[in-house]
Amino acid sequence: MSKRILVAFVFTLTAATARADFDALVGVVQRSRGMHRIWTPGISLVRLGVRLVHPEGVYDFQLAMFEGSANVDFESVLRSTPGTPMLRAHDNRSGETAVIWARPLRGDLVELLILAHDPDDQTVVLRTVIDGEMLAREIADPRHAPRIARR
Repeated sequence: MSKRILVAFVFTLTAATARADFDALVGVVQRSRGMHRIWTPGISLVRLGVRLVHPEGVYDFQLAMFEGSANVDFESVLRSTPGTPMLRAHDNRSGETAVIWARPLRGDLVELLILAHDPDDQTVVLRTVIDGEMLAREIADPRHAPRIARR
């Protein structure tokens, strides 16, 4: 039990300094030359269902997908957000980049904002509101460790 509390506490402290804005990130990606947004039919109905049911501790999400073989200006991305990212990973060989911001909301809720960019394929911006306690339980559960390690 104390491990779960420690994981949740560390995650909350880390998340307290990270902030980002979904619309600002979508705007930066849209302004990148060669990128165009992909229409995702039915996403509004799925979002409504998630807001009503809260499957697996997810309370809300927003999704924007882009297509095009262009490089996103990550300096503009970082300037468009008021906080520093919690995680930033870049593969020099493939050019793939992932950036994650997190911040606590009311109660146990945590907002995650994820930007994943593949210069030869797609770019995805995802914002989700999740139950931080449930996330900590899932991470700390030893039954999930082999599945997580395989990824």
